[in-house]
Amino acid sequence: MENVKKVLDILNQALRLEYSLIIHYPRINMAVHDNDIKSMVNTLGVMSIKHADVVSDAIISLGGTPEWSFDPAPEEIDLKNIFHIQLGKEKLALQLHSESSKLISDKELKTQFEILAKQEEGHIKIVENILSRLNQSAI
Repeated sequence: MENVKKVLDILNQALRLEYSLIIHYPRINMAVHDNDIKSMVNTLGVMSIKHADVVSDAIISLGGTPEWSFDPAPEEIDLKNIFHIQLGKEKLALQLHSESSKLISDKELKTQFEILAKQEEGHIKIVENILSRLNQSAI
């Protein structure tokens, strides 16, 4: 495959992005009192783990080494700020998965990243919904 190093760099960036908040979802979810938002947060956490697994498997299959990374826990749980930042991360993940799907020549991997990109569009909508609900309430 052409541009293997470029693809591996993009995939590792996507992996770090997927993992940037995963470890903190349980703590964040404990701060949520609205059951609908709590459910959406759980969905994001589960999907982020699945995405990280797909990305790390792709990195390994392309001969690379997955680069794991976690953001430090937020000192203060400001849900609006956390999900505002998360919205940007979801948009960047969409961009990275879309770019990966265009650069990868292996049809199976290409399809996986097209699916991830489509799922990121759904994650963006979920985060926007969370932000909308947070803005409407005094959570």
